[in-house]
Amino acid sequence: MSVARTAMAALVALLAAIIPAAAEQLVVDLSTPLVSIETDFTGSEIALFGVIERDRQTISRRGPYQIVATVAGPLEDVLVQRKERRFGIFVNAEGHLFTDVPSFYALYASESARELIAPGGAAEDLSPDAIGRLGSKREPFRASLAASRMETGQFTHAVGAVELLTKTFFRAVIRLPAIAEAGVYTVRVHLFADGTRLDTHTLTFALRKAGFEQDLWSFSRDRPLFYGLATVALALITGYVGGVVFRRN
Repeated sequence: MSVARTAMAALVALLAAIIPAAAEQLVVDLSTPLVSIETDFTGSEIALFGVIERDRQTISRRGPYQIVATVAGPLEDVLVQRKERRFGIFVNAEGHLFTDVPSFYALYASESARELIAPGGAAEDLSPDAIGRLGSKREPFRASLAASRMETGQFTHAVGAVELLTKTFFRAVIRLPAIAEAGVYTVRVHLFADGTRLDTHTLTFALRKAGFEQDLWSFSRDRPLFYGLATVALALITGYVGGVVFRRN
């Protein structure tokens, strides 16, 4: 029995020597796990903050830590079509359907991580420009999708948005546009040092409809027939009232 225990202890010691312990780890949290969407919703901000934990075995680094954080919203399918002028009018022509595209995608990085997310960098795949990347034939559609969502704030690429307050403490602000979709958002924070990924921490928050918005959404899902009838009735009443008002004028 003692021989078996000695052999087991030797094996554990060997594995500990071969597989190094993670010397640096991320501890990350958000200011809130839930954002409510009401009728007057104009967007929201969530604070992201974290600490880099180091132990006594941590080696010294040549440069500052590099932080890259991504925020991905609910997935959706998006059809991108080319506009062509035919017979004097613009019509939809050739297009491409992108599947499982994040309805919102943001990349926040510390200034020290600029080279990592540049083309050819170790974190290039995290950039919004890498979403839905295809061959050269479909590239114009991907570029159009990315440009459109950059304008609406659904795609964000912000270097310097992660602020290192000390060597091991950082924070950032996640900005959600007014058109942000309800659902679960996934936040991934990546820790780099000297261009090498050391740790990744994942957490989530949710956007939920509340108040009248939630009641209306639930009514449309639970009682679709009555919702449809109510919509038609409201349209008829609005049209009738509008006709009376303009007739008097």
